[in-house]
Amino acid sequence: MWGRSRLSSTHSPNCSRGWAHELETMRSARAVLLSLIAAASVGCTPGGQVQNGGSEEASAVVSSTSAEVLRREVARIDSAAAAIDSIFQPLPLLTPAEEAGLQQYGNNQQLARARALGVGRELSTEALQSLESEGRLLRLEDSQSYVIRDLDYSAPLAVPAVDELLTEIGSRFQERLGELGAPPFRLEVTSVLRGAADQAALRQVNPNAALGESTHEYGTTVDVLYSAYSAPTEPIVEVDVSEEPDLEPFLRRYADIAAERVAARRALELKAILGEVLLEMQDEGRVMVTLERQQPVYHMTVAR
Repeated sequence: MWGRSRLSSTHSPNCSRGWAHELETMRSARAVLLSLIAAASVGCTPGGQVQNGGSEEASAVVSSTSAEVLRREVARIDSAAAAIDSIFQPLPLLTPAEEAGLQQYGNNQQLARARALGVGRELSTEALQSLESEGRLLRLEDSQSYVIRDLDYSAPLAVPAVDELLTEIGSRFQERLGELGAPPFRLEVTSVLRGAADQAALRQVNPNAALGESTHEYGTTVDVLYSAYSAPTEPIVEVDVSEEPDLEPFLRRYADIAAERVAARRALELKAILGEVLLEMQDEGRVMVTLERQQPVYHMTVAR
């Protein structure tokens, strides 16, 4: 899931439409680059535009210079990813006591804070737009600390305190990663503002969704994945594509995929590091957290 939408968005529809679906279903990130070579051989440039005829000459260039650059840089990226993976091998996981600490605030307690700190329920589109223009709601966007995943049952709108909270959580999380020598992985937000209809629709596919009134209706609450993390804003290794500069976006994407694969493999260790941050901020009275089980998320509401 971590590469699905981003892979397809990397390629231009002019030429990639036929094989973008194949990229989405590939099990290995390395296969993405192999597909790029195949695409170039039938007439696509790395930018996704159609060449006239996909000449044999272009294929020869791809199979020699470009292929050599790809092999060399993929090896460097793989080596960097392996080094990152080794950082997490001896790290402890969350203890039962820590997990209990991340479940001490139930829906009723979080709901009370949401009502006190959030916007009203069941707001019209016009009302939400007005609150956004007034600055009482912010549209959350990808940042150095967190990214917003595709939201099927919610809108990326929240009270300003949520952005501040996510930024602080992400900053502390990345600081701990830096102390270990790991790259600054970013948090992945999967749910933000939901209306009652959105909540009911979500309940059809997620039994963990609260019955009746939800904290998500007030713009004070977000769900953050603990099973996946996004690549840093900067690649885990700088690629050298001086011979073939058009390959840079694809190799950078491969570096992001390699980083995210490490994060997926080490999700339990990263979950513990993030959990420690949340416990710390919960003790400071900044956030109320519920570690959910049926969905791999930290459900959290701003506490002040």
